[in-house]
Amino acid sequence: MARATSKAASDAPRDAIALLKQDHRTVEKLFDEFEDAEEDQQQAIAELVCQLLTVHAQIEEEILYPAAKDAFEDEEDDDLVNEAAVEHQTAKDLIAKIEGMTPDDEKFKATVTVLSEYIKHHVKEEETELFPKLKKTELDLKQIGAQLGERKMELMQELGIEEEPPEAPTRKRSGRSGGAKARQARAGSRSKSASRSSGRSARH
Repeated sequence: MARATSKAASDAPRDAIALLKQDHRTVEKLFDEFEDAEEDQQQAIAELVCQLLTVHAQIEEEILYPAAKDAFEDEEDDDLVNEAAVEHQTAKDLIAKIEGMTPDDEKFKATVTVLSEYIKHHVKEEETELFPKLKKTELDLKQIGAQLGERKMELMQELGIEEEPPEAPTRKRSGRSGGAKARQARAGSRSKSASRSSGRSARH
């Protein structure tokens, strides 16, 4: 996700909303992959989802939400930002549970599914309520998008994440073996990312 964003950003200007929506789509695809994956692949996918969501929440909380509150003049609009921040905390609680579990745990898959549903709700509210209101403010969304992208890359590097944008799933369960190979490749690339993080720009 970080690398796909970086490459796209070099090709054309990207604003904050476009960057965050791309994050949303990436995580949605990974949740779909999780549902279709064999049990021995689910932990790697869940781990990646949790890392990406952690980074996404942090850049919103550090950069987007404070800027939004400064730009909004209506208290109801501020409430949208506050609600989003509270929803982040609930998501973080679920992420912490998942990170402490394995696929052998009885509630592992159920917990990931609950996180998926919760994130869908959060994304819908951001994209249908918060983002449209941001577009009506005087915020320089391209400048904020650049800040978000830079901070995101820093956090991805700190976590050692080298994530490839997920390929379109082969719907639905007919292409499991191919999907498993793709996920194995991603898991392998993440394990090597610490040694390759210094050359991240060369890939993208």
